[in-house]
Amino acid sequence: MFLTKEEERILDGEMGEELARIMRIVVKVGEVLEAEKLVKVSRAHVSGVSYRNLGEEGVGFIEELAGTGVRFSIKTSVNPAGMDLENWREMGVKEECFLMQMRVIRALRAMGAEVTLTCTPYLYQDISYGEHLAWAESNAVLYANSVLGARTNREGGPLSLFEAIVGKAPYVGLHTEEGRTPTVVVDLASVREVVEERGLYSALGYLIGREVEVGVPLIKEGPRLLSCRENLKLFLAAIGASSSIGLALIEGISPEYREPRESLEEISIEPSQIEEVLENWSSESFDAVVIGCPHLSANELMRISMKLECGRVCRRLILFTSRAAISSAYKWVNRLRDSGVEVYADTCMVVSDLRGMGVKSCATDSAKAAYYLSSQGYKVLLAPRESLLRSVLS
Repeated sequence: MFLTKEEERILDGEMGEELARIMRIVVKVGEVLEAEKLVKVSRAHVSGVSYRNLGEEGVGFIEELAGTGVRFSIKTSVNPAGMDLENWREMGVKEECFLMQMRVIRALRAMGAEVTLTCTPYLYQDISYGEHLAWAESNAVLYANSVLGARTNREGGPLSLFEAIVGKAPYVGLHTEEGRTPTVVVDLASVREVVEERGLYSALGYLIGREVEVGVPLIKEGPRLLSCRENLKLFLAAIGASSSIGLALIEGISPEYREPRESLEEISIEPSQIEEVLENWSSESFDAVVIGCPHLSANELMRISMKLECGRVCRRLILFTSRAAISSAYKWVNRLRDSGVEVYADTCMVVSDLRGMGVKSCATDSAKAAYYLSSQGYKVLLAPRESLLRSVLS
């Protein structure tokens, strides 16, 4: 692998042995992936910071890393934690778990992270077209690549941590022009009407991911309202949940969308296939409706609040969002809470302990959440947000 003189100096230990050790890891990953060089990244987003995921050994690792004195060299944001850091008691979290989570937060903050605790950094950062990133949250990776035209691979949590410290990532995959070339065409003409009529954007995304699995799908003839950010977030998150895809070139949405120069394999999606996805998560009863995977934006909180004003909330509804969104939509959040809706920040239904909150079965509008919750043993219903919000009103 070609290294610049600066990278060689870091590797040789001229800037400290700990920094050299981290650079060696990044370089070794690049060599394994056959990258020709490293690329400078301007931002990182670290995933896997929930204590439920890390355990004691993971907490110790991050604390040990912070204790060496290394710091993030670029803007670094952080994925959701395992609980709402202000309202953890209301979530039924034990104090020992909260204290362990705070050890992770303090270590990340000591290294210079912006402890945003959200899976939607693209809502709060001004990302430029062509900007190289080191992001490790699948829905954020897909949004950055597919909608904003930025460049990032789907990094693992530890690798994004190391890349944030050295400010470099292997120049391979979606960082390169070749890696962003479409590999398959997905035609949605047969399903565009049914998806739009029933709001099945998340189920559609999950199906595309399942059918394509790897590579870069070029998606054409999509539903008209797919460009709505609310639908687009759910759609891309679902693609990421059922595949290793990090970039989808969507007609009318992706700035890099171009008709392919050569003939590619073409996949047509049929309505019956979407019904099969819905049948995977069709629990007839549920303890709560859980929404916010990816995290709800301030506008979404406002719209949900307005929709619920037409009736009385008679069923448990739990919303997950960021601390920044709550701050921006504080009036609407207060109305939601006054009506009995639970609104939590810093965490989500996937990385928190729903059982500790008394939830054993749930309904959600997110195929990503449905996929991960069902793998954790929950009974799940996947349905469009509009129908779920109607179901909680009397």
